[in-house]
Amino acid sequence: MIEPAYFEQADQELEELNRKRDDFMADATPVCLEDTPKLIELGEKFRTEDTSINAYELYRHPEARAKLFAQIAEACFLLIADSSPVPVQPTQAQRIHFCEYLEGQFQNIIKKLIAGTDKQVLESLLEALQLPKEKQAQFVRDVVVSGLLSEE
Repeated sequence: MIEPAYFEQADQELEELNRKRDDFMADATPVCLEDTPKLIELGEKFRTEDTSINAYELYRHPEARAKLFAQIAEACFLLIADSSPVPVQPTQAQRIHFCEYLEGQFQNIIKKLIAGTDKQVLESLLEALQLPKEKQAQFVRDVVVSGLLSEE
């Protein structure tokens, strides 16, 4: 693929990702039982600290991360309520605690990504790019969280 076509495709993919995130954030539809399989699958990825999730997008957009965590928590509580013979209604404190747990798991994923980054390659990349000092820290964070320079 030639360079202009590559950048054009990358721009289109970025626009699509931004559109999907905007749609997700604008959607006020409550979580229902039909949503639970995908949300439970995502929750399992956080529980197991699976670095295959798109940590970069979640890192860059904390509001989307918070909404996703709230939906995962709601899906779990829906499944519990659906399988319980007695009515179950989680408290706000329980919902918050669940979201805090997911945030902690997300932070553990970030730590795994940091630990798994090939620091020599990152250093070489920084030297080659010769970024201004004020942009280096953000660049390093973005590259590390993206997992692009993973040693695996």
